Amino acid sequence: MAGLIDECLSHLNRDLEAKAHLLASQAYRNQAGSIYETLDFLREVAGTRDIRLLLDVERLILKHSLQYDTNSPEEKHSVKVALEQLETCLTCLDSLTRNPDGYRESVEPTYSPKAREAGLPLDAAREFFRSHATRLANNLVSKASTLEKTILRQRKDNVAVMRDCYAELQRSALGL
Repeated sequence: MAGLIDECLSHLNRDLEAKAHLLASQAYRNQAGSIYETLDFLREVAGTRDIRLLLDVERLILKHSLQYDTNSPEEKHSVKVALEQLETCLTCLDSLTRNPDGYRESVEPTYSPKAREAGLPLDAAREFFRSHATRLANNLVSKASTLEKTILRQRKDNVAVMRDCYAELQRSALGL
């Protein structure tokens, strides 16, 4: 038993040593610089409060993630669901912005008070914002690096900006 514990401790110490070498490497510093540039870009996009731009950037990140970052069937499924929900969200946004009167007429009789939040209908777009924020929060508890978690937090903040922008459009369309 003691031999197995010593072997486990030896593996953990080697892993820790390897991580220390990685953190000191030029490749890691280059990656960190790139991640900070991405973070600055995501903050800049959030500052525009342009919901279409925010959604397009998130869609691009999700597609990239699906192609390069997912490493399990569950993760691929989650990203595919997020992309499907995002597309539905864009459809809701188009309906809301192109025909606010039609949006109001279709929403008012179909959304009960229980299907509302802060007086606004919980349509597919708002469901996307809620579930995607949860998805990003769940990724924050993964074994991602601190730098990667910074990007995830910013993306989650961007989802909050999208949600707020969409709520403003809903209020306007519903005359609230």
